[in-house]
Amino acid sequence: MTKRHLYEVDFMRSAIMFAVVCVHTTTMFLSMETDKTKAFLAFGALITSLHFTRESFMFITGLVLVYTYKKRTDWVFGFWRKRFFLICIPYLTWTAAYIVFKGVYYSIGDYWSLTNLWHTFRYSVLTGYQYYLYYLFVTMQLYVVFPLLVKGLQKFRRYHWAILVGSFIVQMGLMALCKFVLPFVSVQTLPVWLAQLDKFRESFIVTYQFWFVLGGIVAFHYERVVAFTARHSKAIMAALVLSTLAVWAHYFVDRLIVGEAEGRAQMVVQPIMIPYSAIVTIAMLYVGSLMMKERGRVASAAIGRIVAKTSNASFGILLFQPILIVLAQGAITRFDQMGISRWVHFGLWPVSILFIYVAGALLSDLVGRIPYLSYIVGRKTKGIRRSDSASAAA
Repeated sequence: MTKRHLYEVDFMRSAIMFAVVCVHTTTMFLSMETDKTKAFLAFGALITSLHFTRESFMFITGLVLVYTYKKRTDWVFGFWRKRFFLICIPYLTWTAAYIVFKGVYYSIGDYWSLTNLWHTFRYSVLTGYQYYLYYLFVTMQLYVVFPLLVKGLQKFRRYHWAILVGSFIVQMGLMALCKFVLPFVSVQTLPVWLAQLDKFRESFIVTYQFWFVLGGIVAFHYERVVAFTARHSKAIMAALVLSTLAVWAHYFVDRLIVGEAEGRAQMVVQPIMIPYSAIVTIAMLYVGSLMMKERGRVASAAIGRIVAKTSNASFGILLFQPILIVLAQGAITRFDQMGISRWVHFGLWPVSILFIYVAGALLSDLVGRIPYLSYIVGRKTKGIRRSDSASAAA
């Protein structure tokens, strides 16, 4: 039986990517403000409440992969060959592209020496260091263990609830460790391998294990989960509002009462983000399922086409956005130097978000149509072939 297309996930991917652009663009504006001013704290609270994006992306990655492969047999080596080919090309290409971009844009001293370039490239590839390529780095780690994840969830299907609860407890413990313990541990006292693991914990698959497990389990019970969101939609949306208010309150307490630094107050890897991100993710799944049901109407069909386009371009938007953000920041800095009013400055915030999102989508779509070059945005295209009379007639 052919599996249906998951239109709900198209909406989720499109919405999450928009939120990612909002996070990084708002962070750019945050850096232009003075610490603890009203504008600074407002931007900081908004960024914190948008930090569900990383977890939600990990969730839909696990969901789609398990949903696709849960009933297949003899697929492991074909899976590795296909998936690693499609992710390694953009990973290596964009690692090199970002290194070149930084050198050109920032004009860094002896940056262009072959020794420095090779050291930077090798270090970046081994750590996922460049911009947001940590996501690709974590995804490649998932590909390695993915067959074990699928086999385990198949074999222990009767114990999915127990597995999910156990995974959640482990995740909360890991986040508590990241928030309350590791920042106060001197890396000099740790073994080298453990110090490196601490340094790059946000690029390590175990840090996000709950989201892959949750996505995989939802894939095994997908129709039941979607039906559950429809039955309890009011409770889910109420939980979304209350949890958002709780995250904002948590941020203000951390900053204004506890006295935490900005980076620590808005951490992605902290306990409160686990239940909050889960609620946001389930709410997006519900909204996506509503859109799927209504996609036959004229207005909904138009929105559906936009969602399909931006969903298909989301990987490319992620890859293009660092360059677009740097260019936008340069333009805004020049405007500020010209003496524009504060209202115009803040008005450039939503304009910048839309510019980066739309420009990233258009660039991704354009590159995705070019044979061979499309691989750098994770898309396969057929090579250019000469047409003869027979193929033209066909």
